[in-house]
Amino acid sequence: MVIEGSWLVGLGFHTSCGRLVRQFYVIDGVADLEQAREEALEKSAAPGERAARDGLRPIDGCVEIRRVIRDPLGVRRLSAPSPCPA
Repeated sequence: MVIEGSWLVGLGFHTSCGRLVRQFYVIDGVADLEQAREEALEKSAAPGERAARDGLRPIDGCVEIRRVIRDPLGVRRLSAPSPCPA
């Protein structure tokens, strides 16, 4: 469930054939984008997540973070990508 205070964090991975792909995580209840990035990295390191990606690790610095914003009418949209330190 996406609520106010949610973030969409995309982590980049290189597949075995060299293709860049992103896996996205919805992160709730954190105050800023750095905390959202850290939580997404923790989630991506879970054994089940790593197994689903055949053990691929996130690429350093390849992170896309967007805030999930809800307007007064309840419509959700994504903010522009935020720069994030690697």
